[in-house]
Amino acid sequence: MSEVQVQLKDPAVLRAVCHVPTMQRWEILRRSERALSAAEVAASAHAPVKAVQESLDRLVAAHLAESIPASSRRREITYRAAMKRLFLKWDRHDPAGVKAAQVLGDSMRDYSRKLIAEAEVHPGAELVETLSLAGSTSVVLLRDDAERVRSALLSLYSMLMEADRRARAAEHADAAIPFHLAFDFRRLWQADPPWAEFVVSESESHDRTRDLFSASPAEVLSPRELEIATLLQQGKSRPEVARQLGLTPNTVSTLSKTIYRKLGVHGRAELAERLRFL
Repeated sequence: MSEVQVQLKDPAVLRAVCHVPTMQRWEILRRSERALSAAEVAASAHAPVKAVQESLDRLVAAHLAESIPASSRRREITYRAAMKRLFLKWDRHDPAGVKAAQVLGDSMRDYSRKLIAEAEVHPGAELVETLSLAGSTSVVLLRDDAERVRSALLSLYSMLMEADRRARAAEHADAAIPFHLAFDFRRLWQADPPWAEFVVSESESHDRTRDLFSASPAEVLSPRELEIATLLQQGKSRPEVARQLGLTPNTVSTLSKTIYRKLGVHGRAELAERLRFL
């Protein structure tokens, strides 16, 4: 299997990818080292075999999965993902492509809202607020900052996928805790007024949530200190930082010590990790 680019506007592809459970079953195939029967996929997905078979048929029709006929060695039809990594392409100059992208986005957001709504009313939800976090805002960013945010979100996504694979391994499965993350970093066409900055937290987790936000580098450091910390994180030397900001090397050195003390770090590596998603 290899990386494959597929046109999102293809009707069969769109039908498959817009049905989140179908793509969850595709992911089970993609992660498996061998072809699986419908019953095996159903067991992994905790879903009825009939529903899983419908998903598999949908995937085969879209050429996202391949079916392997039964044989003397294997009495059941088995399935495997048709590619190692799937890239869905759409063209903003093609009305059909634009529509397909909108339909996919709507379907994923609808499924996300469904999961969140079910989680919020589940008995005992109030007892696990310390593990939950939600937020939404509109901001105005310089282009460099926007690219950094997008890069950080991609890094976070990669980290989540790796953590997910690790948690689903047999030796960790019993200790794994399910979560849902939804984010949408979208270019707007006119500036929205600044959103009010506030935190919503359940009373039992209030202190911990407050401490997490209070410990944010943006809250702990002054604007100048944050500027210096960011440049140091990027690998610049103190003399380079001084020249770029029009400061003396001694000033940068003094402020660097203050930054390290405020953030509780002891070296460049710890500083980089502390500012990783800033």
